[in-house]
Amino acid sequence: MEKFSGGIEKDRIIRRYMSFENFEKLVKSQTMYFSRFDSFDDRLEGGVNARNFSSISNSLEVFDTFNLSWPSTRPRHEDEIAELQEVQTKINTETFPSLFGPQKKIDGDAYLQHISSWLYASCWTDLSHECHAMWNLFGSSGSNCHHESECIECKKTLGNSVCIETTIGSVEDSIEIKEGYNLAVRKVDYLDHRKTVFDENDMIYRPFFSKALHFSYESEVRFMLWPDRKDINFSYKYQKSTVNNIPSIQLRIKDMGSFINKIILSPLPPKKTKEITRQHMEQYKSALGLKEALSNVDLEKKVRGLLEDREINVDIVDSDLNQIRVTDCYTLG
Repeated sequence: MEKFSGGIEKDRIIRRYMSFENFEKLVKSQTMYFSRFDSFDDRLEGGVNARNFSSISNSLEVFDTFNLSWPSTRPRHEDEIAELQEVQTKINTETFPSLFGPQKKIDGDAYLQHISSWLYASCWTDLSHECHAMWNLFGSSGSNCHHESECIECKKTLGNSVCIETTIGSVEDSIEIKEGYNLAVRKVDYLDHRKTVFDENDMIYRPFFSKALHFSYESEVRFMLWPDRKDINFSYKYQKSTVNNIPSIQLRIKDMGSFINKIILSPLPPKKTKEITRQHMEQYKSALGLKEALSNVDLEKKVRGLLEDREINVDIVDSDLNQIRVTDCYTLG
């Protein structure tokens, strides 16, 4: 079992947006959830650039050798046969480094196809401010919905999500790494997969801490888990690769009060915000007190009750999106 920090400072503040339902599961189970890579929306996750293909696979050389080995109408010279045998030996023995130890390049295609099924991640953001898109995608709006029918279930969660604020060090010190697994923590690199070429020294880790440019708004910090094993087989032979049947992993959190530094409540749904604002202005003719009226009181009661039941003491604050524009001298503060 090993732990790698990837050169990222332990006091860096990170955040994770989630529905109240998932937050409740986190607190009650006292476990940190890791999703399997092959469940992510980014289809390029864990992949390499076309120009890096030869660093992992020699299947193109296999095709070339197969063509050269095809029966010829003329007798082959001994030196041709020897050269062909030398090429075949190289193909069968050439290796590349990986998270699971040296792998044969002849199995490289299988490695690229199956590696994501062996990796797990917990994804956070190090944006120093609240992000409206994050609330929408990972909180509650349903814009990241995968339901086949209309987003009725997702609509129920509007204004009912939280953002956990903590530090990398707090997470590392609070979780209990599962026996037989490695953990790495790194900042995700956003790149153009059509143009980027990884150095050979980067091929072990960098593909799994890289994402397509389209996701750069996430500013992700990733905690990655993978089995500490050297017996996983990636085979070019059909259906001979080792299969992973573990869909997700949960790591025990030793101290929830240390794991969470602060909880930010999601802003109220837009329609409700507009209605509260309209009623407030009609009644008071001023925006004085409007910010307090927009506070997510019901959600705060649920969060506070959940934490108090387990004697967890952390700050709970309203969303910074509750700011109101200055309209008179009473709203200057």
